[in-house]
Amino acid sequence: MTIPTCLASALLAIGGATNNPQIARTPVTNAEYAEFVKATSHAVPRYWKDGTFPKGKERHPVLCVSYNDALAYCGWLGSKDPAHIYRLPTKEEWEKAAGDMPPDAKFNFNGVVASHYMKENPKRQVTFVHPKSALKGKTVPLDEVISVSPDGRRVRGWVNHRNHTGFIYTDLFKELGETGGYTTPVDAYPGTKAACGALDMWGNCWEWTSTEIVAKNGAERGKKVNAIKGGSWYANRNSCLTSYQGEGRRPGGCYNTVGFRVVAEAKKAKAEK
Repeated sequence: MTIPTCLASALLAIGGATNNPQIARTPVTNAEYAEFVKATSHAVPRYWKDGTFPKGKERHPVLCVSYNDALAYCGWLGSKDPAHIYRLPTKEEWEKAAGDMPPDAKFNFNGVVASHYMKENPKRQVTFVHPKSALKGKTVPLDEVISVSPDGRRVRGWVNHRNHTGFIYTDLFKELGETGGYTTPVDAYPGTKAACGALDMWGNCWEWTSTEIVAKNGAERGKKVNAIKGGSWYANRNSCLTSYQGEGRRPGGCYNTVGFRVVAEAKKAKAEK
């Protein structure tokens, strides 16, 4: 199989099949996306500065790319490889490639993020900055906002949408979001592998799929959107489960929790006349 040089990630058979389709070993990284931007002059994600991604995030998943941006990337890959079609996975393909999340799986989710900041400086002063926050302008120590369970799996105080309080409404979270979120390298957890052998299918970034659904969760609830799978650095652990359903985003939207990985399949040979 000819793989364009920009696709550094290996391709893996879905469900153990020896033919197509095949799914990328990891999500598309900032560095891989930068090759596409350089070749096509496509717009860069909003957290990139001066036309490039944050220093040290070469191997982190690219975020703030819309479904349409992801399709453009797939089209560019296809233009470099006449033997294959590159596209986004369907929801069903993604789930089959992932398989069930192992109970002891290690990956990047909001428990990892909260644990990092609590370990780094639990007394760090944070200020509520959301204009609708019941605590707008109030500054408190971080450990008065969030706490993490002893096993590191559950976070208290992450968000309260009713009165716009919790960690995500602080200046620390805003600063985090402006740099692309608390991502980790796509190969940071090599011991956690999907059913097909892929890495980073749970946590770190949600991944676009080509399947349209009516969302059951969040701000998109009740709207026709594209399904996303796998959870992110922002999501709680249960939202990262393969079995978690109903999460989706508008195809034209760009989110600092959503990236993508590609699927490749061989083009069918033209029938002989």
